[in-house]
Amino acid sequence: MDNIVIKQPRLYTPLQVGCGSFLGGPIAMVYFLWQNFKTLDNQNGTQYTFAGGILFNIGLLLLLPYLPDNFPSVVLPFIYSLTALSIAATWQLRRDAIKHSVHYRFQPNWRVVLISVTLLTIWLVSAYGLSMWLSYLGIIKH
Repeated sequence: MDNIVIKQPRLYTPLQVGCGSFLGGPIAMVYFLWQNFKTLDNQNGTQYTFAGGILFNIGLLLLLPYLPDNFPSVVLPFIYSLTALSIAATWQLRRDAIKHSVHYRFQPNWRVVLISVTLLTIWLVSAYGLSMWLSYLGIIKH
């Protein structure tokens, strides 16, 4: 008798989404939420996450140069990471639901870290590039 292998799609838990967002920045936040909606075959969720994520990232990039120098750097990542965790827990599957599901499995933690570090690098390069451009135009001063 042939063994039948059924591939179970993998989901990020809400905690993985929150931690990955905190570690990897706002692009990672959008990626983890978008990927879960895609895995869950939630077309509205993927579209809203993608569109809202682009607007959020652009808005954040435009806001950063105008924050005061003494603004605590952990505040914004903490807020959007908690928001991402809340979205994942509310509109996606919680850890227990994934654990007891016959359809889904967990994404490995190493994958969360690898994706987070990669997307953080992209975010930092983007933020630095925008900062240099705005400085060149004389809009902000370094």
